[in-house]
Amino acid sequence: MLRGIRFTMAAAVLLVGSEAMAWSTSPIPGTSAVGHTAQGYAWRDWGGGAWSKWHSVAYSDTTGDVVMVARREANVGFPFGWLPWVIETVDESVNFLNGLSMTIGKEDGTEFIAYVDVDTYRLKVARRVGGNAGNCGVLSQWDCETVDSVDVVRTPSIEVRYDSGIQDYIVYVVYTTETSAGVRSLKHARKTGGNPWFTGTIKANTNQIRLASDAIALDGGTPLVAFAESSVGVQVSRFVGPSLGTWTTTLIDANGGGYASMDARSLRREIVYTSNNDLKSASWSFLTGNWTVSTVDTAVQGSYLSLVIDDAFNPQIAYRKGSAPWLARRGTSGWSTTGTVTPTAAGYNPSLQLDTHPATDTAILIHMNSNRVMHVTDE
Repeated sequence: MLRGIRFTMAAAVLLVGSEAMAWSTSPIPGTSAVGHTAQGYAWRDWGGGAWSKWHSVAYSDTTGDVVMVARREANVGFPFGWLPWVIETVDESVNFLNGLSMTIGKEDGTEFIAYVDVDTYRLKVARRVGGNAGNCGVLSQWDCETVDSVDVVRTPSIEVRYDSGIQDYIVYVVYTTETSAGVRSLKHARKTGGNPWFTGTIKANTNQIRLASDAIALDGGTPLVAFAESSVGVQVSRFVGPSLGTWTTTLIDANGGGYASMDARSLRREIVYTSNNDLKSASWSFLTGNWTVSTVDTAVQGSYLSLVIDDAFNPQIAYRKGSAPWLARRGTSGWSTTGTVTPTAAGYNPSLQLDTHPATDTAILIHMNSNRVMHVTDE
């Protein structure tokens, strides 16, 4: 059932060095008892000055382990801005949710969500089809299908690429598994259009792996995944092919941990992660093929991060520090950090997207407060 609710904007103060900036932070109406979160953003230019854009947030309602989406679309008329939030149920059949990831196809704004039902050992992917034509329930807007089923499946990350040849999306999912005998693996699944899912193993017999919801990135049509493995450190694996199980893995930082977030764009590849309480960035050079690690900030809280490379090919990072969501940007003079002042403890499970239309690269931070109410902070 859909319901649209307009939210009230509340002022927030952010500091960049000695400079004060005015942002707005507001709860997303209808969200409470929120668990995992992930968001996606896309816009389309229809030509002749007509355009549309979508901003969606996938989350779990922990009162019933229901997969939900909060969505807002742009108001293209005056006044410009976002229309009210609409809440939509994706899948009510989940028994116990462990991790979800969301992406939006840039071609037409189609939303995809990967999530794990731990009790039934299933990795699932939901695709929004609209028109009450989905199979996720009666009059559902979503199609849901099982990708893989093993003893234990955890923490997926999803990305999609539109293929003009087949006029449909290629869907990539990375995830971790564990058998009843305790054997852990990092795996990859791919689906091309309406074809079946195919799976392969990226790394077998691993230690425990931390995989972020935005751990996967596409370098053109080549998937890469960043992850932290206990007793090994932060690594990146790149698909070599042609077999789905043929990957090369590079160690980035033996001291790295947390949930590594990755993005790739043009000739840029970037990974962010935590090492103890430090926020670290690893940048790849296409000239040397090497990764360079730098410290972005210190005394950060938690290990959940979110990374996006902007239109200027500079990385931006959402993270938590001082009981609030923070944003770090790298420019020509290095890294700058921005912290919000919120009325209650917030910044849990931060997720970052950039509103790129009209050519502004303004940040959208999704995060939870201590009462598990989801908030949006707009630049």
